[in-house]
Amino acid sequence: MGKSRCVGLAALSVMAATVVALTASGTSTGAVRSQTTSEIGTQLAELKGSDTVAADTFGSSVAISGATAVVGAEGHDKNAGRAYVFTEAGGVWKQTTELKGSDTVANDGFGDSVAISGTTALVGAYGHADTAGRAYVFTEAAGIWKQVAELRGSDTVAHDSFGISVAISGATAVIGAGGRASFAGRAYVFTETAGVWKQTAKLKAFDTVANDGFGDSVAISSTIAIVGASGHASSAGRAYVFTKTAGVWKQTAELKGSDTVTRDGFGDSVAISGSTGIVGAAGHASFAGAAYVFTKTAGLWKQTAKLTGSDTGANDGFGDSVAISGTTAVVGAGGHASSAGTAYVFTEKAGVWKQTAELKGYDTVTQDGFGGSVATLGTIAVVGATGHAKKAGRTYVFEA
Repeated sequence: MGKSRCVGLAALSVMAATVVALTASGTSTGAVRSQTTSEIGTQLAELKGSDTVAADTFGSSVAISGATAVVGAEGHDKNAGRAYVFTEAGGVWKQTTELKGSDTVANDGFGDSVAISGTTALVGAYGHADTAGRAYVFTEAAGIWKQVAELRGSDTVAHDSFGISVAISGATAVIGAGGRASFAGRAYVFTETAGVWKQTAKLKAFDTVANDGFGDSVAISSTIAIVGASGHASSAGRAYVFTKTAGVWKQTAELKGSDTVTRDGFGDSVAISGSTGIVGAAGHASFAGAAYVFTKTAGLWKQTAKLTGSDTGANDGFGDSVAISGTTAVVGAGGHASSAGTAYVFTEKAGVWKQTAELKGYDTVTQDGFGGSVATLGTIAVVGATGHAKKAGRTYVFEA
């Protein structure tokens, strides 16, 4: 999963963090076909949840930090949802935990969004409490994952969809609420201090209006956050950059693609690594899609590349998901090849971005939606395919 403008940043009221033990699964679902060669990249593992069944949509969201990956399955258990933690050791990926919120119920959509940083995972449940939404914080200690906080925005109400997107970097989390204020949208910043999570900022752009969907996508790297608003300007879309300085979050840039137009959906997805951001526009060029790379130089954010897949065409949805780590970016195109889906790897060298791999699961077929979610860390890519096996879903790990 930026724009710029101002943020409504005042330190806001805190959501009390509840500490609740989560459900841990003793079973492990590990790597299938270790070191299998795919079309271009090397598939290391195929993951599924230990109890996932048809319609669970395992792979709704994916995230990775170190040797740990988190995968959401928002359809599980009558759409209550789950998230699954997988850990790699000796080249083998195994499920080590199954997460759910302490109060999740049917139609909460827990797992529609996930994020992880070190030993802290964040899971969104935008459907909770009549779609007011929630986000849940889990931490790992001595191999055990426990829920340590349940977050909500200081002013969120029914239909705000708080948790539709989540991001975390260290002790700071950003959570989107794209439905807030007649779908103008907001994003909320939470910070952890001495084990307690508190809301410390509420973000909105200078020019967001009803139906912009500000907060439908969020990303954070240290003190820089990007928030997408794909509905802005008749769905041409924007992405906004916010920077924390002296404890205060302020909008420092508003981004748009060099050639984006109405219905492009720029801001469908956002990602950031250091001073480089990437923004997806899945609707561009008859929904073939595109992704745009922006780099901060001398305090200014400038577009430095426009990415497209080597074989993308109309309705591929390239850019519906994006991820970046250092000089490597991964862009999903879940609509490619009659929605079998594909993900593309791009690498930057001397300021030039080039496609270096095209990924697909060794067993993906039509309607699998491979590439609907992506994550990357170094040369490792994690790709979700929610449609696989009657929408039970799968997630694939690659060395790209």
